[in-house]
Amino acid sequence: MNYAITFACTSLGIGVAMVVDDWLVWLRDFRTEATAFVQNVVAAPEDAKDAELQSIRFAIYARLLTLLDTAIRQAEADKQLELRITAREIIECSIHLEAAARIPEYVETIKDDDRASKRSLVKAANDDQPPSDPATRRLVQEFMNNKTAKRVQPTDLGKGSDFKRLILIYREISSDSAHVTLTSLGRHVRADEDGVNRMIIDPSLDDGELFQTMSGIALSALLCTWLLVKAVPSSEGSAELIRLGQRYQSIYRRDKRLEHHGS
Repeated sequence: MNYAITFACTSLGIGVAMVVDDWLVWLRDFRTEATAFVQNVVAAPEDAKDAELQSIRFAIYARLLTLLDTAIRQAEADKQLELRITAREIIECSIHLEAAARIPEYVETIKDDDRASKRSLVKAANDDQPPSDPATRRLVQEFMNNKTAKRVQPTDLGKGSDFKRLILIYREISSDSAHVTLTSLGRHVRADEDGVNRMIIDPSLDDGELFQTMSGIALSALLCTWLLVKAVPSSEGSAELIRLGQRYQSIYRRDKRLEHHGS
């Protein structure tokens, strides 16, 4: 079989350019307003338990804004596949923040997940090279004997959520972009008219995927902001954030025709 390397064409048609450009302007404006908003939010936890939950909420929002900066740079550089993968991470933030508002045992759930993750890591390291020191080996074994902790997936947290579309987008991106799967690998190898299999670097997304990606990022950003406002009674969303919500609805309605069936 013949193979050749090619870069995907980055020239955008008018329709695709409009999808990217209008959403990109929205994301930049949102980042500006969200950064100003969160700097003025002061939480007053009722007790230690509430303080822990509030701390997690603000950490998730900080992660969201960090990833939003990455998404903006990727969109500006026309790194469409990377943008789609980042969208999944942004959506994950919204899934967690929504779960924190809906699931009473959320904090314990993610603590449990963290313990399970560390146990798995310790087990892998221990299987590869057990500690030579008896005391250390005993401590590791005691840690390993605690098998009650369980991993939790974002899709598990999404059960019972009213935001099914975000859960679906998260799952689709997991399958077609974020992980090494036959579907995701299909983006990188295509046969041309001469029968040559071309390896594609920086593959582009189709119109529906671009719309799904950009609108998923925007909806997640709005949802996280609304949840933070709701969680901190002393905070207030600005008039500009409200206008950004209205702009989101306008662009979404205009571009919804591009969305793949079932997304």
